Amino acid sequence: MLFSYADLCQTLTRNQWELAKPTHSALSKPSLSPVSRPKLRRERTKTGESLNSLYWRSDAGIMLWDMMSMGGYTNQSQEFHSTFFARHIASSLGPHPGVTSASDSWQSFMTDDHTPIELSWNWAPSRGGPSVRYSTDPIGISAGSIMDPFNTQASIELLQKTMPYATQFNLQWYEHFTKALTISGNGLRSQDVNSSSIPRSQQFLAFELLDEEIMTKVYFLPQWKAKRTGTTTLEAVEDAIHTLGASDPSLSAAMEVITEYICAFPLEQRPEVEIVAIDCIDPSKSRIKIYLRSRQTTLDSVIDMMTLGGRLPAMTNKGQSSLEELWCSVLSLDHAAMDLPETSHRTAGILYYLELKAGSPLPKSKVYIPAKHYGKDDLSVARGLSKFLGKRDQYMADGSDYLDGVSRICKHRKLEDGLGFHTYVSCAVSGNDLNVTSYYNPEVYHASRGHSRS
Repeated sequence: MLFSYADLCQTLTRNQWELAKPTHSALSKPSLSPVSRPKLRRERTKTGESLNSLYWRSDAGIMLWDMMSMGGYTNQSQEFHSTFFARHIASSLGPHPGVTSASDSWQSFMTDDHTPIELSWNWAPSRGGPSVRYSTDPIGISAGSIMDPFNTQASIELLQKTMPYATQFNLQWYEHFTKALTISGNGLRSQDVNSSSIPRSQQFLAFELLDEEIMTKVYFLPQWKAKRTGTTTLEAVEDAIHTLGASDPSLSAAMEVITEYICAFPLEQRPEVEIVAIDCIDPSKSRIKIYLRSRQTTLDSVIDMMTLGGRLPAMTNKGQSSLEELWCSVLSLDHAAMDLPETSHRTAGILYYLELKAGSPLPKSKVYIPAKHYGKDDLSVARGLSKFLGKRDQYMADGSDYLDGVSRICKHRKLEDGLGFHTYVSCAVSGNDLNVTSYYNPEVYHASRGHSRS
């Protein structure tokens, strides 16, 4: 059955939270014995689960389980999130290369090798272990075809399945930005779509794993909307934000600060708007996150971007020193002024996000260091980040360090065998504190897994 956006909203207004609540008994009381790591067989199950789903659970689901375990999630919480992943995420990720090597399957922009899921650990100083998050590019059976050229149907269906797991669920901003930043593909010639270098993905979903519920986020890629309307991605996002300004002028004010900074660059050096993200909660509490990519890769340019050229408060000396330390640790640099290697890859450069929130006339910033392009190898990235976190007493819930933890989740190859498992290491500076997140690509197409995209 196919669902439209209108169907999704109608379902939401029926207030069916309890009726649709997952019926796994472990959620009603604490587990009486330790929960063991799931053991999966790569074969069709008695319940009719597809081989594709089983393979996704084996490659990404087990990784998710281990990340929660090392993060100190309770048995009950692990069961809750693992059940959601098994029931709804694994079946939404499309063909797995262990089952089919079809060359015409959807090529997700989620990761550089098109793996449609990315997992992360967030190392907030206030928590006794890392919290777990992941992003997905749901892939429908008709993705990329004339029926669903931009793969929009799968995201709608997965959002509907997410509702019972997210008690604060609200789609008001989702409706607004879907209309403002994406297109259906109707009226576009297939040859125009197929010949374009613009990534086909227009929407990702992300999930932050709280104790016994999920915080849902949606990411919009506005490149096709800009192409259809003859605007830049910045102009498309400006229009979307200013439309919301009538309800909260601070959103427009914060957007104007960003626009002023971007337009101060020469045209050929301007940071590019890549993605806009929102939390699927009440707009008064939600955030709008605008992701920018800059081709400048010096640390000085990073500091300039994170302060919007002096338009935002300057970093404290300790905050800037910690940022420099993280930069050198992740990228294996002897000093912060060292040049990074040049690369022409589509996702090269440094990624940032600028956060807008109701009542805040200035945005907040975060930098994403692309370890996948500029690190020495994954082992060096892990060692550097492990040392950085260890100096701040940030460890796994069992007391092990980051290097040990990441070695336990990267099972398909040795960390020293190249780059790509770590995708980004992000950092937000707040006073003297750094909030760090490390991101991972399960690399389902890696040669070490025994299958690759043909």
